[in-house]
Amino acid sequence: MDKFEREWRTRFEKFALGHSEEHLVSGWSRQGLLRRAAAVRRLVQEHLGPTPLRILDLGCGAGTYVRLLGGLGHRVVGLDYSMPSLRRARESDPERVGQYVEGEAYRLPFRANSFDAVVGVGIFQALGSAEQAVEQILRVLRPGGWMIIETLNAAEAILAPRRAWLGLRGSKDEVRAYSPRRVKRWLTAGGARPLRQVGIYLPPRRLAWLNWAFDSRALPRLFEAVPGAPLIAAHAFLTLARKRD
Repeated sequence: MDKFEREWRTRFEKFALGHSEEHLVSGWSRQGLLRRAAAVRRLVQEHLGPTPLRILDLGCGAGTYVRLLGGLGHRVVGLDYSMPSLRRARESDPERVGQYVEGEAYRLPFRANSFDAVVGVGIFQALGSAEQAVEQILRVLRPGGWMIIETLNAAEAILAPRRAWLGLRGSKDEVRAYSPRRVKRWLTAGGARPLRQVGIYLPPRRLAWLNWAFDSRALPRLFEAVPGAPLIAAHAFLTLARKRD
């Protein structure tokens, strides 16, 4: 594990030990968590069908998506490397709709073809080798299985000046972000077929008062209607893909 990943592991453990609100345990703003959860719910309901599936929530944190997916009738395993986060997840799941396992994204403690679907939200920003994690996801997915992964958008316009400044200083960003095209290349090379990429739209935190415009869905729909706009406007993308048979 390199310095970047050690720092993120420490950060996630501090989040879980120091915060009571779930979005802060995950390291998001409140609206950031709500929008991601709503988008995951829509993708699952629109594409994965009503039949209960065995799903892995990779990097489950406080268990938001374990409970969401369990509430939709699926059998869910939440995996995280942070024991404080796993304790928070178990405490937040008194009805035990999910199971919780400690583990690493690079060495998933499951046999090949163990899951019908894998969801990974909020983890790729904190990984030094995203491709290695994708390989593991595809290993544990059955043929024809689904995956939904979230990646921060490297082309987001409001972050471009900051990234340019860091580059000039020779500094590295504290998160990893990727272009949607690059994510598709990982998946295709690994044996998956990308099907959809859904933008997550958020105002800068210092302009949080603009959240009302994004809550209405009118502004995101406008972005999506303009060719090329999602690439510079989206804060992150959820990529839906299916492992080839």
